[in-house]
Amino acid sequence: MKGKDKKNIKCPFCGFEGNPKDFYLMYEVVLYEKEGIVEKELRERPPLVICPKCNQGFFLKSPYERFFRPQKKDD
Repeated sequence: MKGKDKKNIKCPFCGFEGNPKDFYLMYEVVLYEKEGIVEKELRERPPLVICPKCNQGFFLKSPYERFFRPQKKDD
């Protein structure tokens, strides 16, 4: 696969490798009920990628990535 082809995704559990369209995506949303009113959770969650072969879910990037900041070294 060269040129304009999409990158393949590899399952970290079973090693299956395929096009992104071969995998399933699952979006997680948390809803809170407060005094009869439903409120959506404000934090962002990346989609969970589901392998079509072993049905295991994994993230393409860490859901905590935006919270990690490089530590400044004191000289």
